[in-house]
Amino acid sequence: MKLIPNFAELLHQVKLPAAQKCFSIEEGDEKYIEKWIKDGEITCELEKLFKWINLEYKLKRTDLNDEERQLAEEVKKRFPVDQWRVIKIFSDHQKKYRYYKKAIEDAKRRTTPRMNEQAIMTIFSPNWGINT
Repeated sequence: MKLIPNFAELLHQVKLPAAQKCFSIEEGDEKYIEKWIKDGEITCELEKLFKWINLEYKLKRTDLNDEERQLAEEVKKRFPVDQWRVIKIFSDHQKKYRYYKKAIEDAKRRTTPRMNEQAIMTIFSPNWGINT
């Protein structure tokens, strides 16, 4: 797997897609994560895939035989899970940032600087500010 080609551009524009959409499947990836790919895209949350890769290929274990060790090294090169967790954090953060920015902008549009507390509370819930 590799990062999408325009990742840096989307990062700087605060337009990153969902974490699993930040990666594209490379030829040969199916061999290792076939269970989690459909139509060339990841079908699960990235964190679930990362945990599965770590368990399935014993990436954290030290008591591996030569064959297991070789497979684990090959998987680590193809899927550097620990580094990719940062990509997930960026994506999740930008998603939350966009959501809260829209909520704040919506609240600004519905209010004026001179509104009192009761009037402000009715914006969030029509009956909330009444008789409180």
